[in-house]
Amino acid sequence: MNNSLLFRVAVAVFGCLLSASLCSAQPFTAPAKLNALSKVQLSSELAARITEVRLRAGDRFRKGDLLASFDCTELLAELEGAESQRDLARRQLNANVSLKQLGGNISELELVQSEAQLAEAVANAKVLKHRHSFCEVRAPFNGFVITRSAEPHQRAEVGMPLFELVDNRALEVEAIVPSNWLEQLTLDSTFLVTINETGRTYSAQVQRIVPLVDPVTRTVRVIGTIETNSERATVDTLLISGMSGEAQFHFGQDGGNTLGKISSQQGGGN
Repeated sequence: MNNSLLFRVAVAVFGCLLSASLCSAQPFTAPAKLNALSKVQLSSELAARITEVRLRAGDRFRKGDLLASFDCTELLAELEGAESQRDLARRQLNANVSLKQLGGNISELELVQSEAQLAEAVANAKVLKHRHSFCEVRAPFNGFVITRSAEPHQRAEVGMPLFELVDNRALEVEAIVPSNWLEQLTLDSTFLVTINETGRTYSAQVQRIVPLVDPVTRTVRVIGTIETNSERATVDTLLISGMSGEAQFHFGQDGGNTLGKISSQQGGGN
């Protein structure tokens, strides 16, 4: 939590101590958990033998790092052949155009056929080049490997899971709150969340309120965000997806989110 957020939370607490009307009630609490904004399962796009798998579960990676590679000898040969056919079709079209300009014996149909053959060859080469790009699996963002489902020398099929990745730098807080809180909740309001695993309290901001009430539990899902920096976090402060805790909302007598309003007022006064 940065100094600005600490200051706003301190102001909110101090305001509650000074004015009973401002914070006449104890904080409203609800169970909460952390979800990663970026979490993905990478699957194989090719039916080929895996030649290399570099990372294991728990390893950290950077965007663009090589995670795995495939044996694409056959695909590369097909691509080289397609590029040769493309170059040949281009030369044939250029020759026919030159012959036409010189008044040679070539029909308009033959010229159109040459253009179509070049277009087909170009398209075929593009498809194979696109498939060849799947021969290397690279990280789509900075993060950690959660699971690894592939091994070197294993033959992969299209759609086979390879890795599950997560980026814990930006997290969502999902709180399950009673539906009768809806009239008091507002977007962009601030609330606190205490994480069980770290024992620390963090500031979060309401981003979305899922417009669906569970008819059995009479609850709704409230989604907020916590900005963290996993690069600088220590073992006891690192926030990761799946952690759970308790969200704390402060509602004033006027039905608003008191902590959020105080934070907004402080921010507007800067």
